[in-house]
Amino acid sequence: MKNRVLVTGATGFTGKYLVPALLSRGHDVRVLVRNESLAQEAFGESCEIFKGDVTVPESLKNCCEGVDTVYHLAALMGHDLPSAEAFERFRRVNLYGTSNLVRECKAAGIKRFVHLSSTAAMGLLKEASADERSECKPWTPYQVTKYEGERFLLNEYEANGFPVIVVRPSMVYGPGFKGDFLTMARVCGTGFFPRIGRGQNLSPALYITDLIGALTLFLEKGSLGEIYLVSSARSYSLREAAEIIGGALHKKVRFVYVPVWAALMGAGILEKLYALKKKPPPVTRRNIRSVVTDRVFDIGKASAVGFAQKVPLEVGLRRTVEYYIQQNYIQMRAER
Repeated sequence: MKNRVLVTGATGFTGKYLVPALLSRGHDVRVLVRNESLAQEAFGESCEIFKGDVTVPESLKNCCEGVDTVYHLAALMGHDLPSAEAFERFRRVNLYGTSNLVRECKAAGIKRFVHLSSTAAMGLLKEASADERSECKPWTPYQVTKYEGERFLLNEYEANGFPVIVVRPSMVYGPGFKGDFLTMARVCGTGFFPRIGRGQNLSPALYITDLIGALTLFLEKGSLGEIYLVSSARSYSLREAAEIIGGALHKKVRFVYVPVWAALMGAGILEKLYALKKKPPPVTRRNIRSVVTDRVFDIGKASAVGFAQKVPLEVGLRRTVEYYIQQNYIQMRAER
């Protein structure tokens, strides 16, 4: 069925994949963007461009007119540590911006609102396998405000029947995005990689086209008022990911054991040093705890409506590393 779709955050990583996917399926697409030039460069005349900013309510007027479905991708991301300033900055986009958009959606009478959240909203997990019912314990400003955005939308569903579906993807990667895998690739390029602690350091990784497959699925499937975890079918060890990256770089990676206590101490020192510079540290104690906490998700709920991972890590990560090389994000060094 042909839909009239509005996509926020369309010029971001996910949006640049989602918009063409929707167009290829015959849907009419309007993009809500702050920068018209970037949208024109990305999509040309293939879709309608609406200039607006979710943090500026008056700029959103009539953005949803004639729209059936809204994909809300716009968000502020980052690993900032908790502070009053950081929480307010993230809430301005991830919570208040969502509220501003919902106001327009209600006025236009949209039929479906697909909200792109993140498993980051769940915080650090202690369960062997987490699902949509698992308790959320977000901590960083990004995590907390993504969770607050979810709760706002689900409360709107409960109180007013607002037609929302919340999609929580695990870490997403692929060409067009730097992300944590770029950091890993740069470290692997040295020929050495730290193995923190004695655990497997399990983490899921979802290739971008698999996320797009899920998002287009929720255009018509899925129950309103529900959360759906979307992730790779299994979680991968940090060693496994590093070895795939090393192979793509034609580099033998040697693993160096680092005790958890030493990694935490080093990250704590960095936090203090960078606090003096008033800059975010390259690694925090929370990052270290995240690395040594296994993350495994049960995606049975999303699978029941048709979601399936198609791109395994060994394929998607090689493509991503090749993209890093093409963009000169990492420098290839010959083995001696």
